[in-house]
Amino acid sequence: MNDANAKLTQLINQAPQELAPQKDLWDGIERQLDKAELEQTHSPKTSVFSRLAVASIVLLVGLLGMNIWQHNGEFSTSTKPSPLLATLTEIKQQHQLQVELLSQQQHLTNWQASELGLPLDKGIEQLRKAAEQIYQALQQTPNDKELWQLWLWTQQREIELLQQGQTLPVNPFPQGA
Repeated sequence: MNDANAKLTQLINQAPQELAPQKDLWDGIERQLDKAELEQTHSPKTSVFSRLAVASIVLLVGLLGMNIWQHNGEFSTSTKPSPLLATLTEIKQQHQLQVELLSQQQHLTNWQASELGLPLDKGIEQLRKAAEQIYQALQQTPNDKELWQLWLWTQQREIELLQQGQTLPVNPFPQGA
């Protein structure tokens, strides 16, 4: 190992301290520095076409990406319902169950037969129509907070009116009897 180190040291000492090119390269370097960078690689005509080609490719990729993204959005909404739509359906079913329970109690009290129940019936019917229209709008835009609040308010108000109907005086005989 000592022999190899000595030989290496000897070769390093014998090597020249500076390397000089065989011919003068400065003239060629100076000419290259004088040229514009764009002229070195492309002609002006080629440069315009290459820029146009790059812009076209970027535009094409962007349009294809948007198209694919829109189709993925359509497929994802049609194949699996969003959690908001599932919640919407569940709330509607719970509300219908509450209305059915209150309707069963209405038949026991028979408040619809009295004249006092007529405005209440009209109000309940209007609320049901409004709630259905709001429900359909919510299915289209389930992220709209104001529609959610309005829909829940109409459902709550319908239940309140049904409960108010329970407190109306009962008319045991139908009108005209």
